[in-house]
Amino acid sequence: MRPLSVYSKYAYYLKRFGTTSKLQNMLLNRYELSKRKTTLKSRPFKITIDPGNFCNLRCPGCHTGIKHPEMITPSFLGLSDYQTIFNQFRSHALSVALYNWGEPFLNKQIFDMIAYTSENRVGSTIHSNFNLFNERMAEDAVKSGLTHIYLSIDGSTQEAYARYRVKGELDKVLKNLEILLETKKRMGSKYPLVTWKFLQFDHNIHETEMAADRAKAMGVDAFESFKAYPKLMDIYEEAADYRKDPSKFDLNGKVCSGLWSGIYVNSDGSVLPCSLAYRQNESFGNLLHESLDAVWNNAKYRGARQMFSADFDASEVPLPCKACKYFVNRQCVRPI
Repeated sequence: MRPLSVYSKYAYYLKRFGTTSKLQNMLLNRYELSKRKTTLKSRPFKITIDPGNFCNLRCPGCHTGIKHPEMITPSFLGLSDYQTIFNQFRSHALSVALYNWGEPFLNKQIFDMIAYTSENRVGSTIHSNFNLFNERMAEDAVKSGLTHIYLSIDGSTQEAYARYRVKGELDKVLKNLEILLETKKRMGSKYPLVTWKFLQFDHNIHETEMAADRAKAMGVDAFESFKAYPKLMDIYEEAADYRKDPSKFDLNGKVCSGLWSGIYVNSDGSVLPCSLAYRQNESFGNLLHESLDAVWNNAKYRGARQMFSADFDASEVPLPCKACKYFVNRQCVRPI
């Protein structure tokens, strides 16, 4: 069950950032998904724009942390390039996720990006390991209009926390959290909503309840815990696991709806179709050199979407979708 703060966030998005045209786009998008349309009139409304694929930690489950040799070349997104990308979404986006494969607070212009997003009546969300933060940044977070921040804190002791958040310091993170909460109170702001996100592994699952109690005592808006993998989440390995035991995944009748509703934009402008994609050869286009209209219905997107239609043609499916468990599933069943 989702915490009330999540619904509060969505209600805030709809109340402050919702327009008739945005809602119409969302409804059209859902209709086109239900009909398995491959060429879309609607535009994505779940937007992720990565401010930079650099990180100060070395988490083993992240390709940035392990410095994967096939990852997209590390870079920071500048404000003007962010505006170029964002402006293509602002008429239909309720919110933008300003994170993906890096630590957002490493980008010195992150609050300028958030402020620009807020000024254009779109919400914003960030995920952070929160090892890099201070009082000035807390004030900027409130002033910029940041809607929601997820803090990745996977432990109640330094020993358990640092097993996954390699090079992270739990005491520093908790101090930074106090700073943010105190700053919100001092400035009389409900936002950004703060969620403590706890990834569960064998080495820290016993500390989940302790962390939840601490989060409640500190006054965060929500605590969420998830079972996670201690190594890199890779689309190829996931497909291999599906081949070994399809019953673990239950894909029958399911669709990768993100190919209709979501889009992931890297700091270099390149577009990815999926949160598990990160290789240089998996890009579907580049929004610093092409328009969203050109990319959204290009041959790669159409080829990926037709994977869920009656006209399934394996030869037209691009990477990374061709390496996905959904692709493996379609090869094993009759066309819809």
